[in-house]
Amino acid sequence: MVDLSKILGQGSPGQAVEAWYEANQKPRLHLGLSEIGHECPRYLWYRHNKYHQQQIDGRVLRLFQIGKNIEDQAIIDLTKAGYTITDNQKEVEFDHDGIVLRGHIDGIITGLRESKKPHLWECKSANDKSFKKLQKVGYKEWNPVYYAQIQVYMLGLKLNRALVWVEAKNDSKVYTERIKLNQEYAVNTLQSAFEAISGSIPERKCPSQSWWKAKFCNFNEVCWMDG
Repeated sequence: MVDLSKILGQGSPGQAVEAWYEANQKPRLHLGLSEIGHECPRYLWYRHNKYHQQQIDGRVLRLFQIGKNIEDQAIIDLTKAGYTITDNQKEVEFDHDGIVLRGHIDGIITGLRESKKPHLWECKSANDKSFKKLQKVGYKEWNPVYYAQIQVYMLGLKLNRALVWVEAKNDSKVYTERIKLNQEYAVNTLQSAFEAISGSIPERKCPSQSWWKAKFCNFNEVCWMDG
């Protein structure tokens, strides 16, 4: 019996698209504010010092693009519903002793029934398993890196509230949550990040290269080649 799936898979349009994404990817070789909540100081140091990460495959790159498409559509939908979103991709910047960290926001939203004040607007997307976890635990526990991101953005923009919009990729359900600025947390997160990247390489946190978190780290190889 001939395995038809193997025949159809050879040189398929799907493979061609993923190959195009891989060939045209432009890896970001700097540390941005979107990642400073990462739990590993050594990871932050590698990012800041422009170490190359493991190449991202085409399927994952397409997922990133889907997330961007969801963001664009969410802005259109919210605008149609009467909200105002401005400052898409506005830059937020922090400078400490000549080291600069930057990030770009998804927008600032006004017109909420709950408050007349402008809110930082942050858009994310999630698969079904991740979305269900978010519904149970809330945004902060769901993804501490995302939480740190909105906190430092609010701090930099002098905003006291954020509205997070998370869309499920499988059925377009939407989770929203208003989150207050925690100034002490935001300042401490920034301070820890600047400390991690301003000196020599921090100590390794993972107990072994085969540990589950280490295996999923983009700097797995270089981290364990270094002393």
